[in-house]
Amino acid sequence: MKKIFLFLFVFLGNYVGLQAQDDARSRAIVDKLMTKAKAWNSFEADFTSRLLNTKDKLDLKQEGSMKVKGKKFRLVLDKNTVINDGTTLYTYNKESNEVNLSDPAEMDQELDPTKLFTQYEKGFKSSFVDEKADASGVVVQTIKLFPMDPAKKAYHTVVITVDKNKVEPKSIEVIYKDGNVVTYQLKKFTANPELADALFTFDKSKFPGVEVNDMR
Repeated sequence: MKKIFLFLFVFLGNYVGLQAQDDARSRAIVDKLMTKAKAWNSFEADFTSRLLNTKDKLDLKQEGSMKVKGKKFRLVLDKNTVINDGTTLYTYNKESNEVNLSDPAEMDQELDPTKLFTQYEKGFKSSFVDEKADASGVVVQTIKLFPMDPAKKAYHTVVITVDKNKVEPKSIEVIYKDGNVVTYQLKKFTANPELADALFTFDKSKFPGVEVNDMR
């Protein structure tokens, strides 16, 4: 379960570097994102992820989607579906037709999709990189984030591009100390969509023969 969240949502965590200086322009971008994100009761997004390590000749690409409503979420990545209904965390693997049940409180809070944006607010310093139009003509602002306590983090830098007009992230690149580089590209993002509560429940009847492992 943790590997799934790490691969998808490590970019939700705190980012930093003691040598970096928090500049006014990058801080303003982060603050705008925080203000807007706190007003969202729900959101959904489709994305692509890529794990690259040149030294190890690793290049893994995946498609994913997420739906978040309050403290509940539904995350789909390749053959894995993770659902938090507010009381139980369900991690389902299509290939094995097996679901593990666990306590949401045991999940690493830095990897919680419901905190996708708000975790940017504290624990890092930032640096402005540039502002320019991307290939589709959208004006994006790029900033770098660095952990204020880098010794406790597996990564040292996060590069984020933000849609200037919508104040929404377009891509996130996480650079790890071990040479791994994970990039997330948001293909579609919708704020405050109407999401049915049924999306955040695991209905065993829809998974014939599923093996249930209650790990609570």
